[in-house]
Amino acid sequence: MNTTGVVVDVKNEKAFVHIARNTACENCGACHFDEKTLNLKVTAVNQAGAKVGDQVELSMENVNFFRASFFLYGVPLIALLVGVFTGIFLFEGKFEYYDLIAIGVGLVFMTISYMILRANKEKFADNTRYMSVITKVKHHGEFPVI
Repeated sequence: MNTTGVVVDVKNEKAFVHIARNTACENCGACHFDEKTLNLKVTAVNQAGAKVGDQVELSMENVNFFRASFFLYGVPLIALLVGVFTGIFLFEGKFEYYDLIAIGVGLVFMTISYMILRANKEKFADNTRYMSVITKVKHHGEFPVI
């Protein structure tokens, strides 16, 4: 996954880059773009030594992108399904509306998984494996910081 963006801030080995929404993003909805400017601010490993205002090329390995996506979407989905099937197993035949109870148990499991992921958010955010990498500076300091 490659894209370009403009560096808006640099701290230590990390750079904060505004990237513009492209056509591949049109129906995805995974990222939260600023509705006014359609820009997304991402944290990237500043491997190329970029400075504020530089236009840069960002890259993220597909394996790491899918791994991060699995944590964000797959784990809660699995928790939901485990909760529903656990609820069915525990309450079938004991209650008339066991299926509604099972759905409730699934939602509780999913909520707990989100809470665990949120509690470990800093651990994921600081892990460079899940960050984009600035592979090269395309243009030096020619672009205004948005």
